[in-house]
Amino acid sequence: MAAYKDRVKQDLDRWIAAGLVSSEKRGEILATIPDARRLEAATALAWVGSVLLGIAIISFIAANWSDMPRIARFALVLLGFALASTAGAWASHKRRPILSNISLMLASLIFAAAIGLTGQIFDIAADPQAAFYAAGIVGFALALAGRSTGAASVGLALIALGDFTGRQWFSENGGDAPWMLAAAPLGAFLALRWGSSALAHISALAIIYCFGWFAARSEPEAATLLFLSILMGAMAAGARHLFGKERPFSGIFYGWFTAGAVLFFAIMGYLPWFGDAASKLAGIAHRLVWLGISGALIAVGRFDRHILVSSVGVVSMIIAIGALLADLEVDLLASAAVFLVCAVIALVAGLALRNRSKA
Repeated sequence: MAAYKDRVKQDLDRWIAAGLVSSEKRGEILATIPDARRLEAATALAWVGSVLLGIAIISFIAANWSDMPRIARFALVLLGFALASTAGAWASHKRRPILSNISLMLASLIFAAAIGLTGQIFDIAADPQAAFYAAGIVGFALALAGRSTGAASVGLALIALGDFTGRQWFSENGGDAPWMLAAAPLGAFLALRWGSSALAHISALAIIYCFGWFAARSEPEAATLLFLSILMGAMAAGARHLFGKERPFSGIFYGWFTAGAVLFFAIMGYLPWFGDAASKLAGIAHRLVWLGISGALIAVGRFDRHILVSSVGVVSMIIAIGALLADLEVDLLASAAVFLVCAVIALVAGLALRNRSKA
């Protein structure tokens, strides 16, 4: 998604060309709009280095866990966790948010690595699922204590691992509801509250994960997937409304919720709907509607200048065409011809739209 200032530059160029705005005012108008904050190379390397350091600590503890005395294990884990947490608190006091964020994320990773030993204290060592959940809770606690989006991301990942560990949640008898049902909305709230693009992406995927859990626990019927698709489409529409009002990071949820809605609609067409007798006809009708939705997404994404939505529409259309050709039992040569014609139409339409926008 282009930054707001970049979009204003494009609008100003059109307005100046149309004589609506004086060219002398262009610089003054742009000067009133602050530049979007970009992730510097040094900061990106610091994030990557902290993640690699956390993985190195996990590997070191795992490699030497059985050879170390229990008191040495506890001291090593406690020292690493204390150092990382203290560094986060010190950085927060000195108003260094990036260092505080990285330190607290590292502290959550160290605790996750040490959960085997701390689990002995809390009597959860024999339960990997509880261990992951405990580490996830600690990650969120560190996140809330220090406004750390990195620790919140680690907490989401650990809770997801807990949901998949020791649980057959892709079945009707999969046990209790996954903790992600509570963690994903919390992550989304923190992402919007603290203005974190990375956490917004992770939270949006976690929400789609929750929709997938509900679909897996329900009867395999098309109506269920259609309901989920409509619901996620409504959420995408709400995010699009906020995106139009320039709400920070709303475009991330707009793009991912659109992808989730299309995904559930695509799966819906392969589940029972009208019965076996009319299943082939219903499947073809579904693919045609799928094609229409894909084309609409391309147009809407183009109108909103949202790259992810347009990309979802393009990928969805390609898959829908392939599915339709498979339903019609078209051979490979004919399929190649159909894709060639579609490619030519897309290129011609794209060039026409480009020339029209320049006119």
